[in-house]
Amino acid sequence: MPTKTPQSDLPNIGAPATRALARERYTTLKQLTKISEAELAQLHGVGPKAIRILNEAMKAKGWSFKPAIAGETLKKKGSPVSRTDAVDKFMLGLSHPLKAEVEAVRSIIKGVDKNIHEEIKWKAPSFNYNGEYLVTFNLRDAKRIHLVFHNPMIPKVKSDLLEGDYKDRRMMYLGDMKDIKAKKAELEKILKQLIKLIT
Repeated sequence: MPTKTPQSDLPNIGAPATRALARERYTTLKQLTKISEAELAQLHGVGPKAIRILNEAMKAKGWSFKPAIAGETLKKKGSPVSRTDAVDKFMLGLSHPLKAEVEAVRSIIKGVDKNIHEEIKWKAPSFNYNGEYLVTFNLRDAKRIHLVFHNPMIPKVKSDLLEGDYKDRRMMYLGDMKDIKAKKAELEKILKQLIKLIT
């Protein structure tokens, strides 16, 4: 766990959240009165539990987060740098019948553009383009590769491989290595179109 500065009065919110606050130079509860919960939730590593703990600590001092602005729409950003170290470590310990296939799809996604960054989100490898989320694995399915494209622009990408009619996401499913090889070009095309839409 990161060492806190002597001036810090932040409660124990876990290492990822503590690092996220440190990156933004938030070391005291008083500083957090200048941002809203929505803004705090954007920081990579800060989850609902950390926000709840911070909220309780601030209330004990008679403080609160900055009120949210009506109609304010903020979205979480991906890691501004690739966390390949974290993903490598995750993959090393992954117990999944399609582990080799997951690694193959991971390689395809990363190969589309040098500005695609990877990290761990939802307990699975996740990919973003300069902070804009593109796609994340859903590893609960043990019989096929399940990709979740979660970006507001994904409905504008047309492909027979994209499933679902959600407002801001689409699903894609891949099978064995043969199926992955057959659909590789279409997966790359989808990613390139999505990147073009968000840049």
